[in-house]
Amino acid sequence: MKARRIFRASRKTPDERAREQALRAKLQKGRPSLEDLIRDGECDPDAVMTMGMYFDVQKALQALKQERVRCGLSIGDVAARSGLDRAVISRLENGKQDNPTIATLMRYAAAVGKRFLWSYEDLATKVTNGHGAPGRRRSKRPLSNP
Repeated sequence: MKARRIFRASRKTPDERAREQALRAKLQKGRPSLEDLIRDGECDPDAVMTMGMYFDVQKALQALKQERVRCGLSIGDVAARSGLDRAVISRLENGKQDNPTIATLMRYAAAVGKRFLWSYEDLATKVTNGHGAPGRRRSKRPLSNP
């Protein structure tokens, strides 16, 4: 069975596309660092994928690749089962696709007979306030007076 590609029309307005092109041109010309972008308010630091996050995604992808090999499936087999392009699967397995979508990960997992699950655990280091002191967690609930 050959995979069927789905093309979706862009939902961006001409103004949004022009703004995006202008931003790309500006970034290509100036080549600002991540710190410069954060300092100038052009990048949300909470939206940046850290190396730890990247390695977590790569670890999951390597586990999927090992499962594919264990099952005796080729990249073409996974492509046919998942509807993903063979090149996408190759980039995923080789760490060239640095931020895959959740849907892509789920489709890959299903193609090798697995279900992609998310979990969380405590961080290895304490959260600090930027000055080395432990940060105080903020709550949306108002504090009650004793």
